[in-house]
Amino acid sequence: MTDQASLLAGARQRDPQVLAAIYETYAPKIYAYIYRHVGDPYLAEDLTSGVFLKMLEALERERFAQDALQAWLYRIAHNIIIDDARQQQRRPTGELHDGLSLPPEADPDYLVGRKLENEHIRRALDQLTPEQKEVIILRFGEGMTAPQVAHILGKSEEAVRALQRRGLANLRRLLSPTAVTEREP
Repeated sequence: MTDQASLLAGARQRDPQVLAAIYETYAPKIYAYIYRHVGDPYLAEDLTSGVFLKMLEALERERFAQDALQAWLYRIAHNIIIDDARQQQRRPTGELHDGLSLPPEADPDYLVGRKLENEHIRRALDQLTPEQKEVIILRFGEGMTAPQVAHILGKSEEAVRALQRRGLANLRRLLSPTAVTEREP
């Protein structure tokens, strides 16, 4: 029995140690994935909790992952991100914090530069199609392979690679120095 199969079997039996191991293994990855989408650490924590709550609900309804636990969890995370975005459109709110927790010993100039760079990249990602953005985040933000992304998104590997090529080309164009100077007043 493989490690993945034993995790799935233990989870179906509601073994607390297995469920804790699943959480400890996948929660940091799911959080990072969600954070790359939403850019807010507090919201990312809430949505990550929602993913594992949905996992437990799926256990109760006997709709738990059949195989590929990681892909199944990322699919839940993807759906939660979409649901949250829809809810955000219905209830616009102002941001109360800058979304960046800084250690006191950090160099402020460096951190401000990094934050501006990250915001610039996030704005460029937001200009991609939703599918291109999803592929870029999963491939480069999460370090997944094209077959893993294809499984998560329910697409062929060729479609994932095409979305990746178009997304990277668009990002290159959006992040080029000429694109930046064209947008400045």
